[in-house]
Amino acid sequence: MGKGNKEGTSKQFRWTKPMEHLFLEILAEEALKGNKPSNSFKAISINRVAEAISKRFQVQCDAKHVENHLRTIKNQWQIICTIRGESGFGWDDNMKIITCDRATYDAAVMAHKKYEPFLNKSIDHYDEMALVVGKDMTTMKRLKR
Repeated sequence: MGKGNKEGTSKQFRWTKPMEHLFLEILAEEALKGNKPSNSFKAISINRVAEAISKRFQVQCDAKHVENHLRTIKNQWQIICTIRGESGFGWDDNMKIITCDRATYDAAVMAHKKYEPFLNKSIDHYDEMALVVGKDMTTMKRLKR
């Protein structure tokens, strides 16, 4: 019990940026291999991520942690898509940034605090997120065949 944490009391798994990068890298690969037949990944893909995270970062990561983090990423993706669909926001595809002027930023953050991490800042691993949780992934896969 509690192998991944020092106190042995908390069972919450903490995702670091490097862990998330590996998570998205592997799942993007798995999606391109066809291991995301519908809107979810095959168990083998989830287990591959858990094993890689555990080994590389010397933590106890299991499939449940990966599935929970996948839900977090899906929620973030939904916020990104919502913002991009709203009036007053631009998109810089080279930098992967949702752009807006100061007044729009202030109003958006006042109304939706959860928008703040995604405005006027480069979105880390945007392309991988698109492959991993984007709705049109299966369509893209079929077109490549």
